[in-house]
Amino acid sequence: MLAGGALAADLPLRPAPKQERAVPAQPNEFEKLGADCLEATDGCRRFTRAGDGKFDAANNIGIACQPKPLSCSKRR
Repeated sequence: MLAGGALAADLPLRPAPKQERAVPAQPNEFEKLGADCLEATDGCRRFTRAGDGKFDAANNIGIACQPKPLSCSKRR
């Protein structure tokens, strides 16, 4: 048995984590397309709006494709 073992109360306290300023949420690229956009593309992938209203990628990006800004390709 060890004599003089450290107890939790004997350990040094960690400094409090620094508080970071809250940054206002920026709309993502899909929100900028509008609620009536059903399909979007970045020139490499096609995104379709799912039943929950969020976009899902319908295919993977090709190895040599360079994505461009999103644009709506089909509206209601």
